[in-house]
Amino acid sequence: MNAGIARLVACPVCACGLTLRVENERSGKVIEGRFRCPGCERDYPVRGGIPRFLPDRPAGEAMTTAERFGYEWTRFSEILSQYEAQFLAWIAPAGPGDFAGRIVLDAGCGKGRHLRLASQFGAAEVIGVDLGPAVEAAVRNTADLPNVSVFQADLLHLPIAPASVDLVYSVGVLHHLRDPFAGFRALIRVLKPGGRIVLWVYGREGNGWIVTFVNPIRRITSRLPLPFLRVCSVWVALPLWLALRSVYRPAQRVRACAWLQGRLPYEAYLKDLTDFPFREIHAITFDHLLAPIAHYLPQGEIARWFAGWGLRLDSLRWHHRNSWSAIGHLPRADDLPSGASERT
Repeated sequence: MNAGIARLVACPVCACGLTLRVENERSGKVIEGRFRCPGCERDYPVRGGIPRFLPDRPAGEAMTTAERFGYEWTRFSEILSQYEAQFLAWIAPAGPGDFAGRIVLDAGCGKGRHLRLASQFGAAEVIGVDLGPAVEAAVRNTADLPNVSVFQADLLHLPIAPASVDLVYSVGVLHHLRDPFAGFRALIRVLKPGGRIVLWVYGREGNGWIVTFVNPIRRITSRLPLPFLRVCSVWVALPLWLALRSVYRPAQRVRACAWLQGRLPYEAYLKDLTDFPFREIHAITFDHLLAPIAHYLPQGEIARWFAGWGLRLDSLRWHHRNSWSAIGHLPRADDLPSGASERT
């Protein structure tokens, strides 16, 4: 944890500012220590460079989800060069310039692949939050970045001071919560007036066959032991990877195969996976099978989130014809009509 980030930390229970006692520090990062809340007198340890803001009794379902994804990210922990183009496609029309000089929150940081990008884009401070063991991979993958800190915490009870973050992004996370809107509300509470929020979530539109056929299968696979499911998912990933390399990639690059463009199933999504190695396709397949919860959200619901919380919706884009990328900002008081409230 970056020692300077302590000024942004707040108790996830009572929202009081916390005091930090440093026990071991290295190169400006706190390795061991303890946060203390003067309000409710709770203690939160810092172990292995990670502040541990774990709830007393985390919801069983939330912890199960976090642990299952944590298993994935600690076993598929490598960082690939292809992640940058993928991330920028998810968050467009936001781009690297939106990170420069800003305090940034990655809500559901997984193994830290986007934390590295936010740092490279020039963010002043980057905070990654995840509930499960994925934080161990995230802190290893960002150990060389002085402006990145990783917290183990519940997104619904963020250990971050209200109205302290310039940019919040959450990629592929809210749709795995029991109540995605509750997660959205929690993120807005830490956003500064004038700050931006960027979301990418599964869409209802374009995914009818997944909702009808894949979700019932997922109810079974999400209960399987993870080592067993990881092995089984190889046999799903292998034909997909072969199709990507032998059909989808030639369709984009070989003139004689150009007639296939626009005719292949799920092409808008799958064409972006053609350069990934088999191990990443395996991870993606495994990811889709392990989650206990996956909501597929319609466009209107996403728009209502923003309107219902007083945000300006700057962009709502149907990405790959199967997901929604949404960007909005919290108006400053002087941007609002007289008598209006920032949050409704």
